[in-house]
Order: sequence, then C-alpha cells, then structure tokens
Amino acid sequence: MRLTRRLRLIRTRPTLGLFACLVLLATGCRAMHQTPPEPPPHYGVCAVIDQAAPPGTYPAVQPAVAQALRDRFNAPAETLPPAPNVPPPDIPKQKLNVLALSGGGQFGTFAAGLLVGWTESGTRPTFDVCTGISSGALTAAFAFLGPKYDESLYRLAVHLRGRDVFRVQPVRQLIRNQAIASSNPLERIIDQEFDQEYMDDLRQAHANGRRLFVGTMNLQSKRLVVWDLGAIASSGRADADWLVRKILLGTSSISGFVPAVEIPVMVNGEHFIEQHVDGGGVSQVFVRFGEHHPRYGDAGPTQPWLRGSNLYLIAGGKLWTDPNMAKQGAVARAASTVSGTLYALYRANLMEIFALCAASGMNYHLMAIPQDVDITAGSVSFDQELMRRLFSLGHHFGKTGIPWRLIPPGAADLEEEKPRAGVIFQVP
Repeated sequence: MRLTRRLRLIRTRPTLGLFACLVLLATGCRAMHQTPPEPPPHYGVCAVIDQAAPPGTYPAVQPAVAQALRDRFNAPAETLPPAPNVPPPDIPKQKLNVLALSGGGQFGTFAAGLLVGWTESGTRPTFDVCTGISSGALTAAFAFLGPKYDESLYRLAVHLRGRDVFRVQPVRQLIRNQAIASSNPLERIIDQEFDQEYMDDLRQAHANGRRLFVGTMNLQSKRLVVWDLGAIASSGRADADWLVRKILLGTSSISGFVPAVEIPVMVNGEHFIEQHVDGGGVSQVFVRFGEHHPRYGDAGPTQPWLRGSNLYLIAGGKLWTDPNMAKQGAVARAASTVSGTLYALYRANLMEIFALCAASGMNYHLMAIPQDVDITAGSVSFDQELMRRLFSLGHHFGKTGIPWRLIPPGAADLEEEKPRAGVIFQVP
C-alpha cells in the first residue's frame, strides 16, 4: 500500500519523481564502488621512478645543499663578510625565460590577451620553459610555441562559448560517469587545435632543449601530477599524440562536473587506470625545469643557480576574490568557501615561488587582473562580452607595457592581514 502511494505521488509530481530517480541512481552507482581495489603502489610515495625519463632527469634531493642555502639566507648580519670583501657574483651563462600560467576558466582570456599584446610590442621573449594548470595549461601549450599560435589564442579566447566546451547531460552522465556534463565538445576542439603540425612543432621545441609542463590532479591519489608534454610527444610511442591530447583534456576537466580522463599506466609490470582531472584543487600555479637546466645542486656561496633568469607569472583572475555582500544560502556559502580557498591557495603558491626566486636569483614578475576591474560572472559561465573585455584589457597591458608586480601578494602596503584588537575600523 505504501509503495503504491509513493508511485502515485511520483506520477503526479514528475519533478519529484525525476529527482528521486537521480538520487537512487547516484546511490546505486556509489554502492557499486564501496569496496575499491587496493591503490597502486605509486600512490603512497612521493618518489616515483619515471621509466620514460632520461637518466639523471630527477636527481636525488640533497639535504645538505638545501640546509646550506637556508643557512646562507638566514645568517646573522654580523657573520657575513664586510661588503667590500664580497667577491662579485658569478653570472651563469644560461639565463632562462620561464612562463607560468594559472587557471581561471573564462578569466584566462586576460592572459591570452596579454600574450598577444606582448607579441605586438616586440618585447615578448621565447620561453625556455612554460607551465600551466587548469585552463592555463591550454594557454601555456600555445604560448610555448610562440607567436605562430597567437591566432589560436585569440580565437579560443574571444569566440569560445559554453556549448563549445561541455554539454549538460545530468541523467546520462550520472549513470555512466558520475558527472553532470560531457566534455566531448572540448575534446573535439583539442583534437582540432593540437593537430599534427602542432605536435611536430612541439617535438622540435623539445629537441631544442625547451620544456612544456602541465599539471593535472590524480583523482585517486589526490596529488598533483606534472606532465612533460614535449617528452611524451617525442617518446616514439605509437599513441604519443593521443596521450598529449588526453592530458590536455584532463587539465580542463572539472572534477564532478565532467568525467575524469582515464589514462592507462603500468606500475611494476601491472596495468592500472588512472583518473585525471583539473589540477587547480591541489596547485594553482607551479614551476618546473628541464633535466639539463641549472638546478640548486650547482649553487655556490656566490652563485645562485638561476641568477639573471626571468620568471613571468600570469594569473587567470585577480589575487583576491571580490567580496559578496548579498545574503547567501547554503549552496552560495559553500561556493564562497571553495572560491576563497582556491584564491588563498594561489597566493600561497605565489609566495612559495617568490621564495624560490629569492634563493635562486631568478627575477620575479607577476601580473594579475587588477582588483578594480568589474567581474560579476563566474569562471565557467563563458560570458562572451566579459571574455572579450578581459582579452582587450590584457592586450592593452601587453602592447603598451606590462606593469609587472615584483613582490608576492601580501607583501605590499595594506595587504597584510593584521590581527584585530576590536570591532571599530577605519579604512584609508
């Protein structure tokens, strides 16, 4: 009798019926995975031997060198030799230009515009290393190969629409992939844009000693995975180009919104399937170098190993999220918490990289969307008017002179979060 009444209720209230079906389907799918297999052995350790990497690519960390560097930068002033007796620093012959791009969804069009404008200014360097995460990975992949691909940056930044990236299919995707949308449209774009000509150019750049790194999050191990796309493209694997495109798809696959990208791996002779998604949840920006580039193990008392090199960090967004004064419900509060966490992660990553620059002698350059720019749409709304406006803003800065910030967020006036001693405030 109770079951009959419930079925009658579902028939008379289609919306409730659909909701109930979705809940049952999601619950059933979760129940099928209550006893997952044992994780592969490489998920429990940080030091993984990459069988495809050239010998010496990832040398063992040398704690003694790291300790010596820390002591050097923390030494009391009275223990240092007088300034006139300090020999001039040795300048390494190899100076790198490194570009690191964060994610940001549609806000990443600002970075694309800045790069195109930078080209038109005639001052944009050839990047020895490019890194990118989330939507910044696709921008980094184009920027790495230089102005030849500025047209691709412009086309995707200005004309891309939401339906070009994903297709909302809540019922089908919940049943099949525990997601609510399909990433097939984005996969088609990646297949078209990163074609055979692109792959050939990528292999040539890698052969010339330049490096392109992108990051994903391994959904099972919950860790950042950094991929050397040039090395993969140049590996001679029959599926090398396919694998590069799959990784690029994974960099922009928002976990839970679209399906994770499955990548087959072999560990200790056994086959496993890894699931990779957008890496922005574990890192907002990162820096890596190729195996032949200078590294801290070569540092000496008067020779920081990257002195004279330049690091350019371009944010796909602002450094601080805009305040939201509207009354927020439960979902909005949860979204605000996630947003605040990701912005804080980005600032922490920038501070970490600034410390690397201070220790290595590399010049730190940071550019983000100015705080006073009006942005009301979300990062995945694909508002074409906003995207064009952000591209134009970045293009203006790139062409007329980029106002690089030389210190990390939190280090300028009025940016430090000071303890409160009360509740009466005044602002300048």
